[in-house]
Amino acid sequence: MKKVLIFLIVIGMITGIYSCQKTFLQKPNTSGTANLTTVYSSSVNAISALLQCYRGALIQGWPGGIGFGHGALADISGEQSRGYSWHGTYAIANVGLTPNALDGGDSGGADNFGANFTNIRADFLVSENIDQVPDMDAANKTYVKAEVAGLVAYRYMGMFIRYGGVPIVTKSFLPTDNLTVPRSTLQQTLDYTLQLCETAINGLPDKWSANSTGGDQTGRLTKGATLAIKAKVLMYAARPLFNAATPYLPFAHSDLICFGTYDPAKWQTAITANEAVLTWAAANGYYLINTGGGTNVPNKNALDDYGTATSTPNNPEVILAYKNDNANQSDGGASGKWFNFSPYWTSNRYDTDNNGLLSNFLPNYYKADGTDQIWPQVGDGLHPGSEYLSKIASMEPRFLADHMGPGFDAANNPGDNKWSDNGWGRGVVNNNVYPNPAEGAGDAQSTKFYYHAGSRIWFEFPLFRLAETYLNLAEAYNEVGNTTKALQNLNMVHNRAGLPSITETNQARLRTIIQREWAVEFYNESHRYYDVKHWKLPAGNGIMGGPIRQFVFQFPNNNTAKPSNINLASSILTTQYFDAVSYTAYWADKMYLEPFPLTEVNKLIILQNPGY
Repeated sequence: MKKVLIFLIVIGMITGIYSCQKTFLQKPNTSGTANLTTVYSSSVNAISALLQCYRGALIQGWPGGIGFGHGALADISGEQSRGYSWHGTYAIANVGLTPNALDGGDSGGADNFGANFTNIRADFLVSENIDQVPDMDAANKTYVKAEVAGLVAYRYMGMFIRYGGVPIVTKSFLPTDNLTVPRSTLQQTLDYTLQLCETAINGLPDKWSANSTGGDQTGRLTKGATLAIKAKVLMYAARPLFNAATPYLPFAHSDLICFGTYDPAKWQTAITANEAVLTWAAANGYYLINTGGGTNVPNKNALDDYGTATSTPNNPEVILAYKNDNANQSDGGASGKWFNFSPYWTSNRYDTDNNGLLSNFLPNYYKADGTDQIWPQVGDGLHPGSEYLSKIASMEPRFLADHMGPGFDAANNPGDNKWSDNGWGRGVVNNNVYPNPAEGAGDAQSTKFYYHAGSRIWFEFPLFRLAETYLNLAEAYNEVGNTTKALQNLNMVHNRAGLPSITETNQARLRTIIQREWAVEFYNESHRYYDVKHWKLPAGNGIMGGPIRQFVFQFPNNNTAKPSNINLASSILTTQYFDAVSYTAYWADKMYLEPFPLTEVNKLIILQNPGY
């Protein structure tokens, strides 16, 4: 049963206080069922208000916090297929990002823009009123103010990555305030985010003790979590999209989306920030989980260790996770809907809403010996199903932890028949005539976040894992020409995955290898959608846009029915598969950054990003 943590509380009484209009640039709604005097009359109520802020702030980029109502970021980043025709991800794959609302979301982009300022206002209301709480001591009030600074920094980090320069807000707004706040420059937005981070870092503890009633406070921001926020925003400041002399598209207000010069010192600043995260982690019991390897020694326990790091709540690799109390998670706004493969949720989850691994992404995974797997290519004919299973069996542990598919079980749930394929019938893309394409669950389906899950249908979104810090350092050290340190940090993650050390010393080739490691280690963790853009990779070539490929299985005797109940060995002998382009995803360079919703732009205060 899911452990109840202090940060798994939903407080209904305060909803009215923090509700406001859909977007920031409208007068806030000050009506509700409670008032500020009530909320801040006791520490219990005040902490409840703070918890509501956590729920709103940290969901950004995950289901319930994105700009479309169906799907996940992996469905539009070249990792997984686009979903069904009514999904927002399907629309984005077809026509790209737009400033017009779609699929019940805030906009046609991948962020709920209005929610940023709704949550920021809620955050500031807490910090501005916490001093009036009569039964809270000064030290805890200071902690709460630091937490609020960290939560606001998290949102500004997210907006910086998604939009570039955005309006800077330093307090809650009243109906009488001037709400015409334009976008600030990219540099000003970065500076404000870093200022918030420093406030949080200086005011937060390294770890939280149990509260006065003995309750677990896991999930609250720590000094380390805000160090990680700082390190991440500085990495994105150093990457090519922003750290350039000219913007990605011509724009009269280029300082909103570009620093205007390439500054190599930004990489060194990012290195310093990420090294600070590692120093804090070592002093406070956080570490990369590697129980069977060492320096340049492949980890023999890679499946278990990677599975633990991505799936087990409160493990020592996760600096911060999004915690919530929706154990069912079947409402479309939580993880169970878009990430859970488990048939415990409901029997029709076998197809996971048409979201499956793509042939475009599959080659990023290594074989278990560290070499590249050779997969079928479009147009090179039919291949026996037995070959598919043979290739799967030779894949690296991260692939086996992340996926199950036609004919093979979930390796991260051994012996549990709820995670067993029992044939070729689970979510397989099928068409009975080669080379006709089909669309569906792709080459395999995600089981990530469910290591040893059994009947568990929930998971906690990992927001910062130490693997990210090591890959940040690998990337940044490579950019400043320190190959030794780049390889040292890269191989911390690569060896943990059970793979032999990378030894490449050419900067350009090593850059590509590091980006590949990012892709594999953080598959389906809402990283790649932004990483690819900020690296300025040629996204239209099939990485995000362009031809999208999936394996197609041709069943025995040209039978279109999925042979889910036939003997597995028999189906292996008679089933064939091939690679095919199932659709072409839209890409335009305007999509390097997100659009602001048209409802905001029409107020003539927010300046739209170029191309929209």
